[in-house]
Order: sequence, then structure tokens, then C-alpha cells
Amino acid sequence: MTKDAAEKRNQRKIILVSVLVLILVVVSASTVLYYSTTGKSFDCMSNIGQTHTVEQNLLSRFSIACIRILNKSNNSTILDGLVYVAEGGQEQTQGFQNVTSFGDCNGFAMGELTCDGMIFNFSSSQELCFWMHNTLIPLQQDWITQNGTIVSVYQAVPQNDSSVCHYAKYVLETAPNVPISLGNFVILNSNQT
Repeated sequence: MTKDAAEKRNQRKIILVSVLVLILVVVSASTVLYYSTTGKSFDCMSNIGQTHTVEQNLLSRFSIACIRILNKSNNSTILDGLVYVAEGGQEQTQGFQNVTSFGDCNGFAMGELTCDGMIFNFSSSQELCFWMHNTLIPLQQDWITQNGTIVSVYQAVPQNDSSVCHYAKYVLETAPNVPISLGNFVILNSNQT
């Protein structure tokens, strides 16, 4: 084999390996935010599938999901609990307006599982603007990309009508000052529709 032929062969190998690595990175990143109906990713999923008596309130029509937030540097768990899921326009408009606490996530928060807030799931990545109109409780707002990476964290003030906007697919509202940082990863799992 000539030197030129050997170099071309090595270049093709390098390109092939690079493409395979790129595919693995894309597939891994796109599965970080795992939003499914399988119920296999979290221990809390067994509670989610049970029937609970739901007190009729402003949040009673929201589905509930398990959420886990991982530290970007060591994959330790920052938050592990339940959230309301705001998927439609009516739910996204309602959010936590006129609500005085997170409650018990419609009866699903039991034992060690706590109700940690609400995640807003939009149909695509876009500029998402949030305000605190008629929202009585302080919130931390976290903008999340489609692959589950947190790209912005904001401490929101109750009843503030100023908008804060960032490009993302999801926005998570939690209690103020939860130790969430830019680059942390969000994993979400639900078996409700």
C-alpha cells in the first residue's frame, strides 16, 4: 500500500469515528430530558400510576410528572420529586396564578416524594417569556433546552408584571433559591396523559 493510500484510509477511519461519536453525543443529549409514558425511569412512577382523590382546585386538571435534576459536574441529584405539567395553552396561562402553595401535586406527593413545582412543556424551542401576574408565591424560573440543559435561572418576584424571556423548550418553576445552576440536566418522566 502506498503512503497516499494509507493516509486516505486513515482519514476515512477518522471521519467514520468522528461521525459515530457525533451521533452518540446527539442521541445521548436528546434523551436527557426523557418525557415518556413508560414509567420505568423513576421509583416515584409507581405512585403516579395510582388513582388518587384530587381536591377540585385551580391545579386539579394538571397531569403530574416525576422530575430529577442532576448536577452538571458530578451527576449528583439536586432535586428529585414531582411537578405539575402545563402542556396546553389554558394550563400554561393558569400556571401558579392565584395559588398559595405547590400543594401535594394532586395527591401524588406522599412520604419522601415532594411536590416541587411546575414544568411548562412547549411544542418547540422558542423565545419563552414569563411574568408573575396574579402569582402570589415567589418562584425560581429555570429555562431548559430540548435536550434537558438548564440555560437560565431567574428568581421571580410575586405579582411582578415584568416579562423575562429566554430561548428554550421548557420552563420549570420551583421554590426560590433551589440550588439549580446553568448546565444542570433535567430528567422528566410521566405515565399520565
